[in-house]
Amino acid sequence: MNVQNYFIGIDVGTSSVRAVLFDNDGYQIRMESQECVIISNIEGHFELSPDAVFTSTLQVLKGCIENSKVAKTAIAGMGFSCHMHSLMAVDAAGKPLTELMIWADARAQAEASWINLNFNGFELYKKTGCRVSHPLYPISKLLWLKKNKPAVFKQAAKFITIKEYIIHKLYGEYMVDVTLASCQGYFNLHTGNWDKGILSDILGITTDRLSPVVACTTVLKNVKKEFLDFLGLGQDVPMVIGSGDGIMANLGCGVMDNNSVSSTIGTSGAIRTTTSQPLFDTEQRTWCYAFTQNQWVIGGALNNGGLVLKWLRETFKQQFEYDAGILGEKAYKVFDHYAGQVPPGSEGLIFLPYLIGERSPDWRSDVRGLMVGLDYNHSRKHIIRAAMEGVMYRMFSIYEAMEQSSHPTAPIKANGGYTASEVWLQIQSDVFNKEIQISAVSEASALGAAYLAMTALGFWNDQKELPSMRAIKSIQPCASSHALYRNTYERSKEIYKSIYPPLSEIN
Repeated sequence: MNVQNYFIGIDVGTSSVRAVLFDNDGYQIRMESQECVIISNIEGHFELSPDAVFTSTLQVLKGCIENSKVAKTAIAGMGFSCHMHSLMAVDAAGKPLTELMIWADARAQAEASWINLNFNGFELYKKTGCRVSHPLYPISKLLWLKKNKPAVFKQAAKFITIKEYIIHKLYGEYMVDVTLASCQGYFNLHTGNWDKGILSDILGITTDRLSPVVACTTVLKNVKKEFLDFLGLGQDVPMVIGSGDGIMANLGCGVMDNNSVSSTIGTSGAIRTTTSQPLFDTEQRTWCYAFTQNQWVIGGALNNGGLVLKWLRETFKQQFEYDAGILGEKAYKVFDHYAGQVPPGSEGLIFLPYLIGERSPDWRSDVRGLMVGLDYNHSRKHIIRAAMEGVMYRMFSIYEAMEQSSHPTAPIKANGGYTASEVWLQIQSDVFNKEIQISAVSEASALGAAYLAMTALGFWNDQKELPSMRAIKSIQPCASSHALYRNTYERSKEIYKSIYPPLSEIN
């Protein structure tokens, strides 16, 4: 008789913290979640409270364990997924000297541009896999801290991510997984460690002010007794350090080689694949991050994914709530209902969805949104569909760039909130001209973390997908819609270039 073991995937995001309990086959048993409050008192500044995130992490873990009704002795391990590109400073006692700057924080644009201009951004990209000209990357945030808060910079014993802060609080040690290290902008993909030259020449620091880099399969044991008691476990449960949330989502939907691609749309969006060697784009449209000794993840991410629909919902809240009441649906279901009434191409309406700048593939924090072709016959239904199509054109632009180096052929594996939208999935299938597969997994990052724990602790073969990762539904492309979308996609690129010429031309 097979023993049923359970595994918890912890997923610390920027909008929420989640703990999800899975069974041996990767099926979700219980999830607990708490929202995060983003602090944005100054334009371009986006932060989280480190201690609030830590408290939420403990509370969702405790809730997941208690409310699952699973025997605590059956919980065999935990895995840790965490949002990427965060930065904070701590003193010698491990106390925060700053709030946590998150990926959306754009205060360091001047520093990012300076680094790119003075240290050959393309050469840095080939070393680190990061397009350092964009303020997303902590290399520019750290330089901003040095220039604008010199006393804090001098006092800081360590510059760390939120995952490192949580691990230090729980276990009393500093360490960073190789993926989170590699998406900071000062990790060398070729040596597999911090780049001493970048640290000294650009930032003026040494490696002792950063955490030691460890493998994503590193097992943590001996959590502090006060937290063990709080969680009510009674015994120490091994935790695998895991990786970044994007890489864990990739793994959680079964993307384990360069033939497969994952597509994620939540608040933001991303397209990713796994490769057997570091791959770089001559135009720096995609990034490349380390994962294991023989695996890297390449892809690109959007700022503007589900965020665009959230903006529409909040901007026209009264009307959408009224419509939802009439239809007896939630606002997002109303979006699907209305978008489905508009033909592909939105009858000539094009929406460039740059509400908060953009990352891949153009990496422009200065771009802003635009609607083109709006006329008297268009309604909010057209705007909704055009927004969905606009986001998917940007997703396809990442796929197009990535395809030139990795050449994936398998169907695209979709995950994230957008998988609840039949219309949006069909738009993607038609734009990409690819089959889109959906599994039973709703929390891909958490499952990826739990899966990594299963494999690192010897409960599962690390090259075999879990039953829950298998497709339960697929969407097929429509040839006529694809032809229309291809023309509209090219038109949207022409519009973009006419308004936002390449930075090389501006410079």
